[in-house]
Amino acid sequence: MTENDDGLEDQPEDFNISIESLGGGTNAAGALGNGRLTVGVSPWSELIYFRWPTLSFYDHLRYCTKTQGLRGWFSPKDMRWGKEAPSLDWRRYGRPYEVYPGLGAKGGIYFQDGSLRWFGDETWTSSRRYVPDGGPILCTQLQGNDAQIEVCQWVDWYGDLFVQEFQIQAASAKNFFYYGTFAPSNKLDRNWGKPDSKKRGFAAVYFSNKSVVLYFLPNAKKKGRLAPQLDQELSPEMIDELYPEGGIFISLGMLAPSDGFQVGADRRGRSVSKNAPVGAYENARTGKLNGNRGFIGPVDAGLERVLKKDSLKVIILTAIADTAVGSVKIILDARKQGLDVLKQKTIDSWMDLVKRVKIPPQAKPAEKRLSQRGISNLFIGRDRSSGAIVAAPTRQPAYRYDWPRDGAFIDLALDLAGFPEVVDQHLEFYCRTQRRNRLSFSLTWLLGVKFPFYSPRGHWDANLYTTSTRKKGGLWIIPLEIDETALIVWDIWRHEQFVREADRPAYLKASLETLQLAANAIESNVKRRKGWIKRSFEDDNISPKATLHGAASILTGLAAAVDAGRRWGIDPNLIERWNASAIALRNGIIQKIEDKSIMKKIGWRGGRWVLFPAPVFESYDDPRAEVLINELVGVVEENIAKKPLFYNYLGERVFVLGIISSKLSKIRPLIERGIKIIVNEMPINGSDCYGELNVWIKMPGHSERIAQQRISIPHLWTGICTYLAVESLYRPDRFLTQIPPIPK
Repeated sequence: MTENDDGLEDQPEDFNISIESLGGGTNAAGALGNGRLTVGVSPWSELIYFRWPTLSFYDHLRYCTKTQGLRGWFSPKDMRWGKEAPSLDWRRYGRPYEVYPGLGAKGGIYFQDGSLRWFGDETWTSSRRYVPDGGPILCTQLQGNDAQIEVCQWVDWYGDLFVQEFQIQAASAKNFFYYGTFAPSNKLDRNWGKPDSKKRGFAAVYFSNKSVVLYFLPNAKKKGRLAPQLDQELSPEMIDELYPEGGIFISLGMLAPSDGFQVGADRRGRSVSKNAPVGAYENARTGKLNGNRGFIGPVDAGLERVLKKDSLKVIILTAIADTAVGSVKIILDARKQGLDVLKQKTIDSWMDLVKRVKIPPQAKPAEKRLSQRGISNLFIGRDRSSGAIVAAPTRQPAYRYDWPRDGAFIDLALDLAGFPEVVDQHLEFYCRTQRRNRLSFSLTWLLGVKFPFYSPRGHWDANLYTTSTRKKGGLWIIPLEIDETALIVWDIWRHEQFVREADRPAYLKASLETLQLAANAIESNVKRRKGWIKRSFEDDNISPKATLHGAASILTGLAAAVDAGRRWGIDPNLIERWNASAIALRNGIIQKIEDKSIMKKIGWRGGRWVLFPAPVFESYDDPRAEVLINELVGVVEENIAKKPLFYNYLGERVFVLGIISSKLSKIRPLIERGIKIIVNEMPINGSDCYGELNVWIKMPGHSERIAQQRISIPHLWTGICTYLAVESLYRPDRFLTQIPPIPK
């Protein structure tokens, strides 16, 4: 191993490094959304995605970071700026390399000396905060040599409107520009490699009497309808008459009429006529936008505000709808009623959620704040209509899907935090998306020398789109994941405790078939005579495996199914079969623990899951549990010591140790140290968000390494694990009721 410029050991075999090399680095400090419209925000306030009408699809903003494509899996490279970065802030956050500089949407200042500085340039140093504390408005502060900018961004909780308030303090500022390479799309983006479809976008026009730019993609892509009209004054009504089939329409405007505009061509990586109008990004360098009002093709459009000493605040509004009239109306309505009412309603609704989060009263202020953000971020990653919850809202890497494995633990956090009705809807989503067909085919089984035909009945696809109409997700190459099926059985069983007594008959009726099919599916994977499991797919594995990861989850699911089945009136013969397999599997796991062979088959999360939620040990002070507890303690101690420099899921490990501390109080000091580093050192400063991967980097001015977050920010599982860790530190007994009874 060698060290790169930041003193990081290169670990090319590590999935955590290759994932961004394969799918692109996440240029995000956080995300904003309302369960329909979701917006990604960089550390410098740039927009990196603009997704609507659901979290999985579609993305309507052209922006992408560099990837190696499939080469990134086999020979990964770091895809972020390090010591060679042109600024310390780029280095601090590890700004990803970009395919084409200038894509996305952002503001900028044109100064009296003729210089133009876009927010996101290396000239700015960033920080951020929420308004109010814990609230839905993310305010980014940008500090330059002669300018201070605050950008407050929020999504209307009740409408598909995105608001940005720019407060500018710069004596030499002359003009403010805002541009966007919005490219409405109805195509699914690639999951790996450069997600830059040339089928994005269609045209944009400027409505002078509305002072609004409209980017749009009609369902009927007939350029001939629009081309003859480009030279005349258009209106939203005329666009809808030209394209009555509807489509995707994005409106961009200022709260007050703008002082200039330009609808031009996005030439970055696109074949565009040399006679096409210049894009707003380039046009702004002249200090004045040209005023071209329409273009058919890839669009780079923007608005201008002349800055006067008494008007250094600019508000940008962006709305989206399925008609031109509907999209523009959102902006016109916001102008008419003002933003104060919309903002207060959004704040009130968000803070109502935050106040509901159940947190141990003895938790420290920072622990409470990070716990609340971990739960509240779920409402950004949750589809309001379907109830699905994504792993992260990001497109790069492609985590914009619901993983049932993540979902089971997300539901645990939501139940403990006081949101059982949200779990109700999430489980209804899983009931709808469970696979019912009896026969399918996947060549991937051949990698484990197994027959390619299989029964998917009772399982789920490895990950899921956030609508029930598209069942397969981005990991279609993996036919199923046995741990996910098992954990959903556990989730259904566990959630019953949080359902009101009066509602339990309805819950039983809605969940019974799903539980039974899933329990049958995982039971068929048990080899009773050997006390182990058949090879299957576990947690993103590309080939079938049989590890403690799968065995612990199957035991959990079967034990849960047995307990539920006895109370729910399931066929006693089925229950007996499930129970016999659960007993055999538990005995086999214990035998492998006793003869020490388990450590060779521990798998990805087997060591954690055999301690929670699997019902293996009667008590955590069972001497047989010691080897697994010691292994977990050792990893946590290393992570706290910042070893290795790349790692993930410290919060998950700490919350399992927190549960164990209900019987082994001697490990509580370690848990406290773990939570201290998770809460105070690891999250992105100000946004309180995590990535899936934590990296400890050297930075000038810091005597010790500091944390840098990577991969899919905000990563929702990592966020809720902070909540679970805090909960387990102070109230570990709450988790003991979430472990199914030991099968006997």
